[in-house]
Amino acid sequence: MPIIPKRASLVRKPKAAARSRRRVRQVFDRFHVVVTNSAGIPRDTTGWTAVMTRTGGTTQTANFDEFGVARFTNLVAPTNFSYTLRVRNADGDLVSGTPKSVPADLEVVVVRIV
Repeated sequence: MPIIPKRASLVRKPKAAARSRRRVRQVFDRFHVVVTNSAGIPRDTTGWTAVMTRTGGTTQTANFDEFGVARFTNLVAPTNFSYTLRVRNADGDLVSGTPKSVPADLEVVVVRIV
């Protein structure tokens, strides 16, 4: 009977595939505007609208829900361009004072109204 070295007689188990750790980054798929009071509590904004205007003249409008959130369905987030934001109440009055400048690479803008 031949002598088998101890190392050769061991059976090796196949290695399981190494799990790669994926970094999960949660992003909004569409641009959102949130209206809050000075304490950061969302306002009731039923009937309000948000208007985003790009420098080239493209304008998009979104309606607010009762929780103070407007979702722009045609504006992908994070944005690629800077915009001008106007928030109007149900009467059509500009509530944020002056139009706000929104820089590129954002997903959400919070507008605080005193």
